[in-house]
Amino acid sequence: MRGTAICLELALPAVSASVRRARDAVGDAVAGLGGDQRLADDVRLCVSEAVTNVVRHAYAGAPRGNTEIVVERDDDDLNVVVRDTGIGVAPARRSRSGGFGLKIIAKLTARYSFTSTPSMGTEVRMVFRLGHGAPAGDR
Repeated sequence: MRGTAICLELALPAVSASVRRARDAVGDAVAGLGGDQRLADDVRLCVSEAVTNVVRHAYAGAPRGNTEIVVERDDDDLNVVVRDTGIGVAPARRSRSGGFGLKIIAKLTARYSFTSTPSMGTEVRMVFRLGHGAPAGDR
């Protein structure tokens, strides 16, 4: 048992240029853990979707803030968290159909959670499997 180890902690301004920086950073973190190309691509895409949502929605009508990205290894799991301290997502907005970001995340992760509190922010927590070669959606 290896336990939990933080591989990446990153705070970026909630601006468009941060999407690419986040993608590159998590890709490097996955490669550093020995993850294969498919896993790196899955993690990059999911982080891109989550950070894009922060850029577009988290600080609407409020001063711009940051998005935080954390990557942790927990034995054979890769935990990736994207969070903000923005306006949050009201329950009524969660139930309306929107983009495909969370659908993509649901398909590519072993599991994920989405939590949001109005005026306090949003967190997307994604879990990927390391080293098992399971295709996306079959984990």
